[in-house]
Amino acid sequence: MASGLTCGTIFPVIPDSHTHTCFSFDSQALPEEVCRAAGARGMREVALTDHVDLNPLDGGYGYFRPEEHWSGLQDCRARLNGRVRVHIGLECGEPHLFRQELSAITAAHEYDVILGSIHWVGNRPVETAAFFDGLDFRAGIVLYLDELARLAEEGDYDILAHLDIIRRAVFHRYGWTELDWTPYEARMRRVLRIVAERGKALEVNTSYRRRGMGPPGPSVQVLRWFREEGGRFVTLGSDAHRPEDVGADFGEALDMVRAAGFESIAVFRRRTPYRIPI
Repeated sequence: MASGLTCGTIFPVIPDSHTHTCFSFDSQALPEEVCRAAGARGMREVALTDHVDLNPLDGGYGYFRPEEHWSGLQDCRARLNGRVRVHIGLECGEPHLFRQELSAITAAHEYDVILGSIHWVGNRPVETAAFFDGLDFRAGIVLYLDELARLAEEGDYDILAHLDIIRRAVFHRYGWTELDWTPYEARMRRVLRIVAERGKALEVNTSYRRRGMGPPGPSVQVLRWFREEGGRFVTLGSDAHRPEDVGADFGEALDMVRAAGFESIAVFRRRTPYRIPI
């Protein structure tokens, strides 16, 4: 049974809207392997959202080749011949800082979904303990949330991915697996309000669980705030870089979405959200 499922819980097979293949610098998974893994879990569709790292600080800077990526995933679609519907997407780090560069990429092809995410705040990496160098905990969280608000308002994206990725830095610096966002509610609600008003989706990312960093995120508390701020669309993403991680811990994530009061999960096709009732 998937982690976090309560006894008797019944849930539909939800598409994975956040996966990576060998077209990302940090994955060796062949696209077809990822799609077949999705099919083996009963998924009828899956989004391949490879990294577009436009920030020179990022380890994947310069790796992404748009035309090779598009051609390779189109070939994957053809080989699967409709057995799994393949959505071609991208995950762009700091899209609000690289709007022209991202626009040139997305204008060339008809992508299904764009994930916006933060991996850096200035020269601080949000996934390592070094993020907090020279900062106390509160100052670090405020710095992160203020940058997140800028992404939410200015970036081109369909899904705000791993909104609470700062948890990785918190885990590595402090060893904590969960965060209470209550002291930062106003700032967090500001981010959520922007996402809701722009009609964008919020991702529930399950990668924390398999990294030993606690439950999927953001928390039920944050998901409820998103709904209260008018949020309509929630997606599930494993952030898988290996085929075996596709759809991991989606049962737990669905329990969280339901507990927050949502009645559907979104999936994007040609950058348009469609709801799947849960």
